[in-house]
Amino acid sequence: MDIFIRRLPNSTTRLDLMQFISSALEPKWYLLQFSPLGKLTHCDICRIDDSGNGQVEYHGLAQIEPPSAALQVINRLNGEYFKNKKVEVRKFFRRSAKRDRRHVADPELPNGTFDKRKKDRRRPDLHMEYLHAGTTSDSQLHPLNPAKPITH
Repeated sequence: MDIFIRRLPNSTTRLDLMQFISSALEPKWYLLQFSPLGKLTHCDICRIDDSGNGQVEYHGLAQIEPPSAALQVINRLNGEYFKNKKVEVRKFFRRSAKRDRRHVADPELPNGTFDKRKKDRRRPDLHMEYLHAGTTSDSQLHPLNPAKPITH
């Protein structure tokens, strides 16, 4: 099962994120019931650049098996502080453009109801990049080309 860690601090490394998630995978005893053992199988940090307002966001994606252990991680880490910043942890849902109701010409609504949304709420100018290793800090980026990391 994939989990989504929202609002990561800018200085987060992939190793930091892996240790944070792994801390919730450690076995614990609760009223004579043993929590399910899980395994962190994959972990990435996602950098989202919003060119419309110049903001940068960092989020984490992790895959944990079995799903029962992933639900346990969500319950343990949601609302916890990670590097002095409160993070939100939830199940990650993959979306498909084929099932997006905003692209249907005339969606049928039940009698007496109407769509209250005035416009699409998605931010139009987003650029998403997966950081597979290293730090998320902007100080490590090349000053002339922000997409290119500094090499030593």
